[in-house]
Amino acid sequence: MERHDAIVIGAGLNGLVAAAYLARAGLDVLVLDRASAPGGILMPHEIAPGFRLPRYTLGSGGLPPRIATDLDLARFGLRFIRADGGVTCFADGRHVANYRDGLVHRRELARHSRRDADTWTRYRRDMLRAARGLAPLLARPASGPARGLLSGLRARLALADRLAELPASGMADMLRLWTLPASEFLDRYFESGHVKAHLAAAALAGSTLGPSSPMSAARLALAWLSEPGDAMGGAPDTLMPHGGAAALVAALMDAIRAKGGTIRLEAEVTDILIKDRKVRGVELANGEAINADVVLSGLDVKRSFLSLFRWKDLPDGLVERIGRIRMKGVAAKVNIALDSMPDFPGLPEGCPSLGGGLRLANTIPAMDRAFADWRERMPPRDPVFDMLIPSIADPSLAPPGKHVLSALVQFVPEELHDGPWTEERRDALRDLVTARLASVSPGIETRILACEVLLPGDIENEIGLTGGDLAYGETTLDQLFSNRPFPGQGGAATPLRNFYLCSPSAHPGPFVMGAPGANAAAEVLATRKGRA
Repeated sequence: MERHDAIVIGAGLNGLVAAAYLARAGLDVLVLDRASAPGGILMPHEIAPGFRLPRYTLGSGGLPPRIATDLDLARFGLRFIRADGGVTCFADGRHVANYRDGLVHRRELARHSRRDADTWTRYRRDMLRAARGLAPLLARPASGPARGLLSGLRARLALADRLAELPASGMADMLRLWTLPASEFLDRYFESGHVKAHLAAAALAGSTLGPSSPMSAARLALAWLSEPGDAMGGAPDTLMPHGGAAALVAALMDAIRAKGGTIRLEAEVTDILIKDRKVRGVELANGEAINADVVLSGLDVKRSFLSLFRWKDLPDGLVERIGRIRMKGVAAKVNIALDSMPDFPGLPEGCPSLGGGLRLANTIPAMDRAFADWRERMPPRDPVFDMLIPSIADPSLAPPGKHVLSALVQFVPEELHDGPWTEERRDALRDLVTARLASVSPGIETRILACEVLLPGDIENEIGLTGGDLAYGETTLDQLFSNRPFPGQGGAATPLRNFYLCSPSAHPGPFVMGAPGANAAAEVLATRKGRA
């Protein structure tokens, strides 16, 4: 029977990162994926001949420098493009743009409020301070690979020691950040409704929280995790792989193969082989069995346990614990091919922030109403649109002179309160997207060569992601850190020996690209070292 040191289920970003780290450490690694193309939610997609963008996600974001350096991805041609951090357009015709240059950014804020421009330096300082405190917690496994009472106690004592190092003022700041609504937290700094809505809309993208939901303020710090804190003094920028998600996926695959790893596509894992609560390998849809010392799953936590195991083989109570994990789709994906660059007459000519993304938002009360519609499973009436025209910064993604537009429509329920998503309702959502785009870019509808709308249910059906939840599980505080994937089992290790989660269902979730995969590989290697 074929045998490997490690099998990774899923050739998504985190599965590939985990496999690359394990192969780099000398393990014989096999990656299996049921799809005909790698990438998972980053799967490269050609919406029309020559028009390339990720099918399911926006396409912005980059690996932390630590991961890219560890895996020597530059050797395989990977490089990143930095752009100013995007612009938000409002229904009243006004806009707020992000600039890396602090002087330019404060001048932008001063158009809305001179006081807010003066306050920016304090807000930026506090966000950088919060991000510096958060980054170490996200960059390493939630707990050690050893099991039992002592390992759990060590993890909690380490966290307690870190909290004890904070001064009283630092502790108060942290508690405010992790408990307050984003709207209330921003009220402490800014007076302009447009500035506050600009910051809140960006922070809550992909979240199951509204701007007035408790604990939503913590998401404001996430944009600052990759910010170097240099002297420029502006807003965080946007990072994109040159060549799009396809280039990132290709570099990771090359890194795996360069170290002797194997990647098999159209190889669906249907069962995990287990004996005495020890995972031994996998079985494929064609009946082929493959043994391994460890198996890592890049699938979401519900698919990993409830679809790949016979429930009678799982520890008592585990099925119920996994059933209580909340996974809900919150966004629809829209992919558009454009015949030419759209005009945005409300923005300054040549606005560099446009290359970092475009957001169509409204006031914070309006966002609260959109969030309420989602909770009540209503068709969206005034959603938030997060968009990127990646071909502005990377012309290789479209034919010369043409462009691609990638959009996530926030607060789109997986299921509606009064029945399924019909074709008429899907068309209505497409029309709503087109109308909102036309409100800031008149005539854009005449430039559209191709357009597709993917609802949360489509995402689940196509790639098997429960609920079409692109975060792989809600990211509220009760489902983070040592509670991710579920309380008492934080991190990649699971109650089943030799079985690990390397998807964003595990710590640290979707907040740091590639980190769940890197953390899972670290836990596997530490466990092997401990057993040696």
